Amino acid sequence: MNGATLIQVRQKAQITLPQKIRRILGIQEGDYLEAQLEKNRLVLRPKAILDKFPLVELSKRGKAMLDEALQDVRRGRLHKFDNVDDLIAYLHH
Repeated sequence: MNGATLIQVRQKAQITLPQKIRRILGIQEGDYLEAQLEKNRLVLRPKAILDKFPLVELSKRGKAMLDEALQDVRRGRLHKFDNVDDLIAYLHH
């Protein structure tokens, strides 16, 4: 879409996105937009919100493994991998 569209900020800081923009981006009533400042500009990005996974009951061993993993993250004991093969090789050593 070429050219700029002027949008007025209304009561309670509400704005209305022009229909053409909504149609092009597939934005519908009830959709979520992420608002972010980039170099003194307001950028809105359509976002999808996923349902939460159902609760899972961990075994005693599973809980211990999760606790250990979270402690590693808190202490900065993380590894960065360039690809999945490197990750798998690390896990097998």
